[in-house]
Amino acid sequence: MVYRYRSLVKKTAIVFIITVTLPILQTSAFKIKENTLLKSTISLQNKQWTFIIYMDADNDLEKAALKSINSMEYSGSNKDINIIVQLDTKTIFKGVRRYYITKDMDAWSIRSEIIQNLSEKDMGNPDTLVDFVEWTIKHYPARRYCLVLWDHGNGWQGGICYDETSKSHLSMLDLKQAMNEIKKFNDKNIDLILFDACLMGMLEVYYQIRETTDVIVGSEDVIWGEGCPYHMILHDLKNKPESNASTLGKIIIENYADYYSSFSIAMGAFYNNLLADNIVNKLDSLAQLLIENTKEYKKEIKKAIEETKTFDVGDYKTNYRDLYDFAQEIKNLVPDKDVKEAAGELMKSIDNTKIFSTQNKNRGAYGLSIYLPVKKSDYKDEYNTIDLSIATHWDDF
Repeated sequence: MVYRYRSLVKKTAIVFIITVTLPILQTSAFKIKENTLLKSTISLQNKQWTFIIYMDADNDLEKAALKSINSMEYSGSNKDINIIVQLDTKTIFKGVRRYYITKDMDAWSIRSEIIQNLSEKDMGNPDTLVDFVEWTIKHYPARRYCLVLWDHGNGWQGGICYDETSKSHLSMLDLKQAMNEIKKFNDKNIDLILFDACLMGMLEVYYQIRETTDVIVGSEDVIWGEGCPYHMILHDLKNKPESNASTLGKIIIENYADYYSSFSIAMGAFYNNLLADNIVNKLDSLAQLLIENTKEYKKEIKKAIEETKTFDVGDYKTNYRDLYDFAQEIKNLVPDKDVKEAAGELMKSIDNTKIFSTQNKNRGAYGLSIYLPVKKSDYKDEYNTIDLSIATHWDDF
């Protein structure tokens, strides 16, 4: 099992190995289909949900990707749910494949239909993401859509979906561009986005796509290499296919917590379309007050930052810290009345925007992180280009 985050220091994935059983690749599991859509899989009418799974395994996660697809096959598509996967690997096969996931209890191979065989695609290009999502919505319509971005992740700094063949990844600007185009095509927000990748559960990432998604699920901490337990998630959704996005968000987190009960966990589900009016406005108010009081309470503010729960990975210092825990530390340590009140309001706004969160072996994790370096020398100027910095005084603080 591996941590699924991307180090910005060495430009390679940092891998921590724990012994697991991986599926054996069988030739029959990857039978070549024509480069046309299999009409037998096309939905004739809208289902309750379509899962659109953008699986970038053009890196060291290709074996984990096979196991993840096998997990999906334990449940499979049915009359209420479509499960569509676009898979890119580094060495297992050439090009990109699109699967219609069907029920199969064979844990050692992938038996689902390959509905399209495509030439090599750059999974780190936003146009590739847009093409897949629009294609899926067109051919597999549903009342609701769950978009899964599956790969390595590194929050606002490193983005997501690292394609080693193309030497690219989706940056925050790429993600915003892609989601804007998808909304224009779909004429509404994506109902739920799941970041099945490390360190993506942060305000900067969510705010970047605030106008294009209703509910968002991500992890402040690492995501374990196998990823989310789709066999459990899809099983629960099949029992209640009419579930809305907020209910699905809770289902995802509850099952992830159960499956990885012996590992560190810090996941949250949020109403992403409420971020601006709730959390971000309160954050900006607190940031301005902290700027005004920095000179007088520099020692207390510095201590609050240092005491806040952080999400470093090994020796790699992300400077990602839990936002709720930070507000709580500020409220406890800074004596100024206005600062205390603003910190309390920020905490309330997080609670009011959050659907569900869970933590295990992660005291101080409340589901949402933010970039918060202690030293000025650790601050990265690229932070000024993302939407949260442009909209608030947080970067000035």
